[in-house]
Amino acid sequence: MKKIVFILLIATLSLQAVYTEKVKMKSISFEIPVDKNTIVMQRNCQWCHSYGYILNQGKQSREFWHKIVLKMRNTYKAPISPRDELLATEYLYKHFGKEKN
Repeated sequence: MKKIVFILLIATLSLQAVYTEKVKMKSISFEIPVDKNTIVMQRNCQWCHSYGYILNQGKQSREFWHKIVLKMRNTYKAPISPRDELLATEYLYKHFGKEKN
C-alpha cells in the first residue's frame, strides 16, 4: 500500500512541473520548383507533409516516384485523382528524377 501511495505522490508531483519560459521554435520553409504542375503538388501533397519530405527522398527513378504517389493515395488515402497521379509523378521526376541505372 505504501508503494502505491508513493508512486501516486511521485506521479502527482511530476504533473505539477511548469515550464514558464517562452520557447521559440525554428521554422524551416522549403522552396519548391515552380512550373505548370506546382498547383498539383500544393493541392495533393502539402496538405499532409512539408516539401522537405520530398527533398529527403533524393533523386529517384520515375517508377519510384510513381510508387510513392500511389502509396500516398492507396495507403494514406490522399485524394489524388488519376489525372493528378500522372501530373504529380511527372513533376517529381522532372525535378527530382534520375535516369535508371
